[in-house]
Amino acid sequence: MTYQDLIKKGLLKKEPIGLDQVSKIIEKSYQNIKSAKILFKEGFEENGFQLTYQAMLLAGRALTFSYGLRPRAAGSHKIVIDFAERILGGQYKVLIRKFNKMRKKRNYLIYGIGLTVSGTEAKNGLKTAEDFIEKIKEHIQAKNPQKKLF
Repeated sequence: MTYQDLIKKGLLKKEPIGLDQVSKIIEKSYQNIKSAKILFKEGFEENGFQLTYQAMLLAGRALTFSYGLRPRAAGSHKIVIDFAERILGGQYKVLIRKFNKMRKKRNYLIYGIGLTVSGTEAKNGLKTAEDFIEKIKEHIQAKNPQKKLF
């Protein structure tokens, strides 16, 4: 399945976005990772977990933008995950599945009651986020080899 179905369903719309902006979004995702590490050191695992998820979301959005596409506002987190899955393919299936699991957990942390994140889960999320961002960065750079983006 390609991402074209997401366009046909109206989940993605074409919008030219410069590679300089894509690069800035990736940089912002790295800033979130740095901030999450500080929070983990201070014992704020839940807040760090949310920032690691946010870092992954930013990287996923950068990937989407690098294709000249923008997700619609409603359901944009899931749309970004679905797009990343189609672009990165089966070899990153486990990484995408972890991203989606983090999305669900983060959603429940915000809107639910009584759910917490363990320190181990938060730190595993950090590793997942770092791996995901690196794969996105590599993909975008390989897609645009003529330009040094990062």
